[in-house]
Amino acid sequence: MKDKNIVDSPYFKFLRFCLRKDVAEPESLANMDWNALYDFGKKQAILGVLYHGLQKLSNSSYRPERQLIFKWYSSYLAIERANRQTYKDASDLTELLYKKYGVKGCVLKGQTNALMYPDPYMRTPGDIDLWTDAKTLDIIRISRELDKNGEIGYHHIELSYFKTPVEIHFFPSFMGNVWHEYKLRRFFNCRKQSQFQISTLLPDNLGSICTLTDDFNRVFQLSHLMHHFFFEGIGLRQMIDYYYLLCRGFTEKECNETNRVLKQVGMYKFAAAVMYVMKYVLGIDDRFLLMPANERIGKILVSEMLQGGNFGFYDKRYSFAGKSVYTQYFIEIYRNLHFALDFPSETLWGRPISRWWHMLYKAWLRRQLKKNN
Repeated sequence: MKDKNIVDSPYFKFLRFCLRKDVAEPESLANMDWNALYDFGKKQAILGVLYHGLQKLSNSSYRPERQLIFKWYSSYLAIERANRQTYKDASDLTELLYKKYGVKGCVLKGQTNALMYPDPYMRTPGDIDLWTDAKTLDIIRISRELDKNGEIGYHHIELSYFKTPVEIHFFPSFMGNVWHEYKLRRFFNCRKQSQFQISTLLPDNLGSICTLTDDFNRVFQLSHLMHHFFFEGIGLRQMIDYYYLLCRGFTEKECNETNRVLKQVGMYKFAAAVMYVMKYVLGIDDRFLLMPANERIGKILVSEMLQGGNFGFYDKRYSFAGKSVYTQYFIEIYRNLHFALDFPSETLWGRPISRWWHMLYKAWLRRQLKKNN
């Protein structure tokens, strides 16, 4: 995509057609390179979303050849199967924790987001992120009962117990700036109990999970986006998640409260850049914007998404895969210097300091576990 105005590229025009019911078929479909669009969708982990739009072309003269449609349909079926497994595992995990250990859990991101899509099977799933009402050391012990090799991270523990990989969170998200993180975690804790009260039935009798309240989710998902922007990278899948969350709507009072929190935790400028993506890339109505869009930083965000793909996996400039923690640390600092003028607290002193704090905290957790065993 090398259009002068990137938001008017054929790919983004088709994506807006996929997301919105009131958008007419783009004329650019007449010259669409469907194989290239497929590769773009795979890179951004949005093949299911694009297939949803493809279905709307059933009577269109722009419809691609039958062989290409079968290729897209095959990919959609694989995404659907993965979603069914992830839904089932998420339900089984929350039931197991509650019945065996008396621990309540709610699903962050993933399947909570998928349920907001018009087709609950069209989102490409990842792992299961669960937040519980248990204390950190208790959830580590429980996780180690399920998987003795569970890997302890700064804000979660990774385990393999079901077919779907699981991360059980000590707290939902974190930031590079430790002072902003303190205020963000205070926000999470103030609204914690409400997150275990919305039991949502899953499609096709696959069970049920606790999902997040919208006021909590608007802040949490932005913190997740911001974290990955400064570490690995983000793609369109995460932006589309936020699109469907905002499309659920909010009152003026709720919007003002969300903005108050975003300013308090240092995320307001980044959120304004995300609003640029929401409005000009995904085509959301103005009534669903949290604040005016920041065009300049928004264009930087779009450029990073297109170069990096889903979670930055395709970014050839900065590769974290297979690197040691220390190498990742220096790559991250170098990468983030490009954003230092706009986000100094996250880049100049936030990230370099927070990484060392993370290592010290994980070491403290391991020491506490040994002491209490």
